[in-house]
Amino acid sequence: MLLPEPRFVDTDGARLAVYEAVPAERTKDVCVVLCHGFPELAASWHHQLQPIADAGFHVLAPDMRGYGRSTGPADRTAYSIAENTADVAALIRDAGYEKAVVVGHDFGGMMSWWTPYLHPDVVAGVITLNTPFGYIREDPLEKYERLYGPDNYVAYFQTDECESLMDADVAKTVRFFFRRDTGQGTNLSRTGRHDPESMSYIHWLKDDESTWPGEVVMSEEEMAFYTQAYEASGYGGGLSWYRSIGNNWRVHNRLFPDGVIPRLSVPALMIAARHDPVCAPQLTDDLLQYFETFERRILDTGHWTQLEDPEGTTALILEWLDRHF
Repeated sequence: MLLPEPRFVDTDGARLAVYEAVPAERTKDVCVVLCHGFPELAASWHHQLQPIADAGFHVLAPDMRGYGRSTGPADRTAYSIAENTADVAALIRDAGYEKAVVVGHDFGGMMSWWTPYLHPDVVAGVITLNTPFGYIREDPLEKYERLYGPDNYVAYFQTDECESLMDADVAKTVRFFFRRDTGQGTNLSRTGRHDPESMSYIHWLKDDESTWPGEVVMSEEEMAFYTQAYEASGYGGGLSWYRSIGNNWRVHNRLFPDGVIPRLSVPALMIAARHDPVCAPQLTDDLLQYFETFERRILDTGHWTQLEDPEGTTALILEWLDRHF
């Protein structure tokens, strides 16, 4: 079985399915919350759950708001960092802990970066995979259209047409996203650059599968799990995270209207992926300015770090946790 049966936790506006691994003996004062990205599920962390628990930590991996077996509000804009970090804080308290190490990948990386700013009382440390520090001064929808044209993926993700396209053949959509580069890039970027062609990648989902570069990175068991989950839920909840990015921008600017972001005292680890064209390692060169205690490690993976190198990912997380907690 890929994951244990979840426990369900009600937060403000959502009911979250939380997959847990509990240590045989509780030896740590903090828990670990694993936050997935788009279009992932809690299952993206299935390789990490038990090893982190074996190191003495209570581990929680939720299907984030709107994903998988979790619910979310009908309001498509109620999936911003304000609501999602509040969900993380609620999970920590529900598990009986004062603080947690918040770990995130892709969009989940925004949770790990921003939970200590929005809920500083519940965060003991931060681990982020791939995701740069996403502070936005300019309206992101306007910025993406200006830089990459009207066909960019963020613009298309706002539409019902995109949701219908992704839902029409869920297994095909899973195969479209979760690919490893074999020399010609992947559907996330065929050029290795942030250019109008690559940033309009989602439109390639309409094309024949034989034209897609790379190879599927998931096992048959993982593919079946994801397909079954998204056939039940559809992709609307995950897309709502993108439909809420205007609210992310407003949250950022309410928090820091002058654009000055204070440094945090909690320790942080960045696990970058050497071959990720979406979140290239050089996009994380500025992270030291945000944390007093910061380390960066790099793995030889593409965007789907936990799937492409589960052992390397787990080893880096455990070594860092052991030194700090």
